[in-house]
Amino acid sequence: MQPTTTPKNSTTVRSSNAVRLTRAALQAAFIVSEDLGTSIAERLFTSPRRHSRPQRERAVLASARSFTIPVTLRSPRWNGARTRVAAWRWGVGPTVLLVHGWEGRGSQLGALVEPLVAAGLSVVTFDAPAHGDSPGNRLYLTDHADAIADVATSIGPLHAIVAHSFGCAATLLAHARGGVDAARNVMIAPNVLIDDSLDRFARLVGLDDAERSLLEHQIVVASGVTVDSLSLARLAATRDAALLAIHDRDDREVPVRHAERLTQTWPSSRLLVTDGLGHRRILRDRIVLREVVEAVREGVPLPASDLVREVDRLVDALDGGP
Repeated sequence: MQPTTTPKNSTTVRSSNAVRLTRAALQAAFIVSEDLGTSIAERLFTSPRRHSRPQRERAVLASARSFTIPVTLRSPRWNGARTRVAAWRWGVGPTVLLVHGWEGRGSQLGALVEPLVAAGLSVVTFDAPAHGDSPGNRLYLTDHADAIADVATSIGPLHAIVAHSFGCAATLLAHARGGVDAARNVMIAPNVLIDDSLDRFARLVGLDDAERSLLEHQIVVASGVTVDSLSLARLAATRDAALLAIHDRDDREVPVRHAERLTQTWPSSRLLVTDGLGHRRILRDRIVLREVVEAVREGVPLPASDLVREVDRLVDALDGGP
């Protein structure tokens, strides 16, 4: 009997074909002119794809109060243009803001909603411009940071921020340029080494060093921030809030060194490294959820039911009970 072989997943094949076509088109554009090639590369780098929400995310949103929040885009490219982002809130109590990453949605962090609400917290999430239910088709890191800043202003003081992937870099920038702050921070699979992200994109689409430099310059002009200004030394080294970073050793999209560098730079931080969860499944892992809730609920009074159980336990202990 001949050994059987498993055909490649069709999505992987389509993705590989798309990358090859993109690389060929980019190289042709650069042959025509550097300006054309750079413009197309920048558009590719800043144009997220929208993905449909799975049923589990739709179910979480169905239990929320939905609303929209006005956002001003302050980068030179948009010059103060105003938009609105879709947002959702659950529960009552101190507010925890959930921030999604590139090509993500606020509901991707939806597994955290129930345990955080049960811990006596209010949870808010939103879809960044050009993501999920929010309008637009382009996004710079500065746009995501502006959205975080305006959402934070709209919903009031933040007890904690939980961010994922590219949303972590945007959260760092929102603190630096918008003063967004929370005493407790959790960053899951943080994508925070911007220079590294540019390098990985350049390799993916086949840019040489000169073309990569042109792309970086174009992004700097459009966004108004330099790559140097986004270094962790500038964004994290002086933070005095608490940080828990969680990253999976097998993350194929964002290497674990991002989280390692972040926690080496942020003074009051600790790192939890997981295995076998990858870049997105980590958002639904039971142990990860428990760690996040424990880090975030610090300083929050126990919900009434938990408080009653704790009092009963103490009374039993005083009476010599079990």
